Amino acid sequence: MAEADPKQKMALVFRWYLGLSSRWANSGEKGREMDYQIWAGPAMGAFNDWVRNTYLSEPAARNASVVADEILSGAAYFLRVRQAEAQGIRFDSRLLDYRPSR
Repeated sequence: MAEADPKQKMALVFRWYLGLSSRWANSGEKGREMDYQIWAGPAMGAFNDWVRNTYLSEPAARNASVVADEILSGAAYFLRVRQAEAQGIRFDSRLLDYRPSR
């Protein structure tokens, strides 16, 4: 049936490839790195927006410990800001935009 219908054949090829590309990524298949399919949601896009024009702009500069350190530093920064605001201190809006800065 797929042989007679080019659209059906294309759909089957895509299904095959997408299924394998997820498996290749999960198993770390050597030689297929460019084919890895890694599922990411809106958080990945938000992270990329957050690190734009910082030292973490390039994915090669990122590793789990550096990213975790920046996220935790940002969380600590905002906790301190919120505590100060709760005491009536107001901040210029430019100080409310924490970005990675190494």
